[in-house]
Amino acid sequence: MSRLKTISLLLLVAVLGLGGLYGCKSSGGSSGGGDPTPNVQDDDNDGIPNNEDNCPQMPNNDQRDEDGDGIGDVCDDDIDGDEVDNDDDNCPWVPNEDQLDSDDDGIGDACDANNDDDGDGFDDGEDNCPNTPNPTQSDIDNDGIGDACDDDIDGDGIPNGEDNCPYVANHDQLDTDGDGVGDACTGDKDGDDVPDEQDNCPIVPNTDQADLDQDGIGDVCDDDRDGDGVENGHDDCPDVAGPASNNGCPVDDPTDTDGDGIPDDQDNCPTIPNADQADSDGDGIGDVCDDAGFTCNDVSNYQPLLASDGFLADGSAVGICISCGISDAGNMIDGQDNSFATLNVTAALIYGGADALVYDGPVISGVNRAGFVVSKPNSPLLNLSLLGNFVTLTFFNNDTEVAETTADGGLLGLELLGFGTGDGSQRFLSTQLDPSLEFNRVRLRYAGLLNVNDSLRIHRVCAGTDPAL
Repeated sequence: MSRLKTISLLLLVAVLGLGGLYGCKSSGGSSGGGDPTPNVQDDDNDGIPNNEDNCPQMPNNDQRDEDGDGIGDVCDDDIDGDEVDNDDDNCPWVPNEDQLDSDDDGIGDACDANNDDDGDGFDDGEDNCPNTPNPTQSDIDNDGIGDACDDDIDGDGIPNGEDNCPYVANHDQLDTDGDGVGDACTGDKDGDDVPDEQDNCPIVPNTDQADLDQDGIGDVCDDDRDGDGVENGHDDCPDVAGPASNNGCPVDDPTDTDGDGIPDDQDNCPTIPNADQADSDGDGIGDVCDDAGFTCNDVSNYQPLLASDGFLADGSAVGICISCGISDAGNMIDGQDNSFATLNVTAALIYGGADALVYDGPVISGVNRAGFVVSKPNSPLLNLSLLGNFVTLTFFNNDTEVAETTADGGLLGLELLGFGTGDGSQRFLSTQLDPSLEFNRVRLRYAGLLNVNDSLRIHRVCAGTDPAL
């Protein structure tokens, strides 16, 4: 019995000893007193036991694990799990296996807040087309989407591929001439080859631009073609205006006073023959009888050539000529209507006369007519001109002659538009030019085989574009 007690006592001591090793520890190193506490191992002292810590050797009480691979970010060589080590990863917190860096700033596109994917100079956050280069950032419809990537550039509800004016809003898609280009963005809506700004009927084709009553509205779209105050639908004779005859329609007057083939009621100079009906300044009065002279000013088809760079017009005698020359030469290039230079020929033989350099300035090109506003003075003395008094106009490019034309007694290269005989009225003496011609000097010669007591006034030197040519 005593032996059994001894064995039981030994077992009890053994159990208590093991309990002290595994379940308890003493306080203060003494064998008695103190509460037993669990023995938890936490090498990095972050409050997370080693067996639960995803980085047991590095403190990380937040246990953050970006890629969820069980390794905490603070000790993970590849935080984002894109198989690129952190040290080499241009976006270590955002997976980007391609390591794309469009702007080469060392920050991958996947995490670059100031990135320019399309390389147009605008960061994606500010670019209205971040994936399509558009350095102008044009946005016609102001919808925040750049034109370069906007399916409806003009914002009219019609996709670009179906829109006949993709850059101009036109919900109705109106296309008067059916050419596939909407009226809103064409310069010739009716397709009659006359630009809208010049077309007297911009929405109805009328290539001939016929305008019977000259009111600026073409006949094909004029409610009152003949301008008699009665609309076409109520006018018995909508194409003829004038006093009514017995049948209710005006009577055309077939009289042709000047015999030029143009009836008086249609002739812009009914008393002077002018079959061509030339009206160079467009005032409705034919050139041959236009007492107002020829328009040549800064706002007309023809502009005056004025003095420049110190140039002063001058003149001298040419050939066999007594008291020939030019007076007040500068008046030709002063742009004034009421001043003039006078080419005087007192007595000339064998092409003698006056010669004047009337322009020497910047190169002129692109004009199709040039000439002079001229007049003939009244003279109490007898004027004698045998075999013609020639007017020759010569053009130079520097010292090289590029064109010459002659009128009166010679080739009719110059047009004498309504030139009077000593009545003092202004007329335009002009020549047609090749628009490709370039010149910077002009000479005028007034001479003949035999001239006595003759003169010619030059008011202005002009050049420009004649719309009729």
